[in-house]
Formats: sequence, structure tokens, C-alpha cells
Amino acid sequence: MRALIESYHKIKVFSKTGKPGRPKDPIKEPHPDLVYGQVIKERKGSRIIGVTYRIKCGAKQLAQLGLKISTTLLERLNLTLRQSLAPLARKTLGFSKERKNLRKQIVFFQAFYNFARPHMSLREKVSETTKPFEQRWASKTPGMAAGLTDHVWTFRELLTVKLAQAP
Repeated sequence: MRALIESYHKIKVFSKTGKPGRPKDPIKEPHPDLVYGQVIKERKGSRIIGVTYRIKCGAKQLAQLGLKISTTLLERLNLTLRQSLAPLARKTLGFSKERKNLRKQIVFFQAFYNFARPHMSLREKVSETTKPFEQRWASKTPGMAAGLTDHVWTFRELLTVKLAQAP
């Protein structure tokens, strides 16, 4: 949990009390948007006999959204990232020496995944009656499904897009 808070934190600064003595040092608190939970599987041999869910932080956010911990989505995301980014693959020589370079790779992959990579599960049927060798399905990316773009981006388009600066 300490490593997680080290990466995703908000610094809490204590105000001066007016009393003599040294003021309290600032502390790192978990970021308010951080949701972290554990799924603990109890096994007997190769069979799972019990599953325990523990929410370490962000219980209020999960309750407000009416959600619970789902390992299926997280494991699918982990597999996709490991297959796509060499530094995250297991038993590999490709690793990032610096954390900021890994962060840049992940951010770029996120943009590629959402705007330039069509997904089979999002495709839409073009028409019922198609002739041989005609396209039956229209490709769709998560960005298109969310209404952020109207077409599948090319790699060149992804690399050369100009974004507005955040305020």
C-alpha cells in the first residue's frame, strides 16, 4: 500500500497552530480518486474454496457508483498491456530504467488503443445483404464508441495531432 500511495498521493499540509514548537511535517495521503481493492482466493489443492474481497481505499466511490471489485476487467487489461508493451512483459530483457519513460510508453499506448486500434467487439454490421468480397463490418475504436472521434486514426495522425494545452 505504501508504494501505491507513493505514486498516487496528495500532500496534506498542516497549518500553524500558534503554539510553541515545530509544526507537523506534511504527509502523503491517498489521492481522493484512488480506488484500491484486493481479491484473496482461498485454495485447497487446485480448487478455489473461498473468495474474500477487501477494499483498502475508495470504498465510498465504489458504493456511490454501485460497483464491486471485478478481477476479470483488470486481468484483461494486464494481459493487453503485457502483450503490447515490452517493459511490462514477464521474463524479458526489455525494461525501462526510468519510471517516466515507462509512463510515456503507457500514455502513448493508451492513445493508440483508444483511437487507432479497431476492436472486434465494437464492430458494427454494414448491411445484411453483401456481395462476395464486400466489407460486411465497419471497424470501430473505443474512441469512436465514446463519441470522441468519427474515424479510425492512422499511426501518422496519432503522432502528429496537436492537442490543446491544459489550463
